[in-house]
Amino acid sequence: MFIVQGKSREPAGIVKVTKATREEALQTANDLQSRGLPFVTIICDGRVYTMEEFASTIARSDRTERRVAAAPATSNEQVKEC
Repeated sequence: MFIVQGKSREPAGIVKVTKATREEALQTANDLQSRGLPFVTIICDGRVYTMEEFASTIARSDRTERRVAAAPATSNEQVKEC
């Protein structure tokens, strides 16, 4: 589960949304920022990420998945994604 939190410059203006996937969370964070909420964070993995930091976790995950998919598996090997 991913918690996307947007804060306005006003003390009472906090919006929290939960999403199931990283892609949905990033899209929601982008939407909140587009709506004028200047402070958007994503909470997951026991950390609080800015949008930019969170986007880099998706890029790293995509590169890892491509390397795992491209690696040839022999009969003695089992490719396991963490």
